[in-house]
Amino acid sequence: MGDGKGGADMSGVAWRVGAWALGVALLVALGAGLVWWGLAPRIDLQSQRADSAEKAAGEAQQMVSLQAGVLAEQQRQIGQITEIDQRMRALAQTVSTNARAQGAALEELRRNDQAVDEYLRERVPAGLGRLYERPETTDPAAYRSPAVLPAGGVRPAGAAGGAGERPVAAGPG
Repeated sequence: MGDGKGGADMSGVAWRVGAWALGVALLVALGAGLVWWGLAPRIDLQSQRADSAEKAAGEAQQMVSLQAGVLAEQQRQIGQITEIDQRMRALAQTVSTNARAQGAALEELRRNDQAVDEYLRERVPAGLGRLYERPETTDPAAYRSPAVLPAGGVRPAGAAGGAGERPVAAGPG
């Protein structure tokens, strides 16, 4: 230790160890840089994918909301259609009931018409015929005779309340 060589020898070893440590540190830094250089595009790509996924998730949420609105509107329309169908069935039942009643009334009229037709085919009883016998109804020449009422016998419309006339009372009196 005292001859001077040991100190230089020791400083050479320290220098070698320091250089070796510096080399190892440079290699580690170079390796870390290479790893970062290789992973940075992947990290950026994954970040872009995450942003795209978030955007797609937002659009999907909007689509789900839109579809929920469409489904709610369809349910409302189905409810209206069901209500209309029920009303239509009730109306069909009413029409059917009315048609049966009308058919029954028409059948009654047909039977009545048949009875009236049979009655009119029979001879009119002599007493009844003489009761209503008038030349206007039995004589064709009298049927076409001039009117029984004179033309001036009826007042024209709107001439009521003229001079010297009394207004017609609405009630008895």
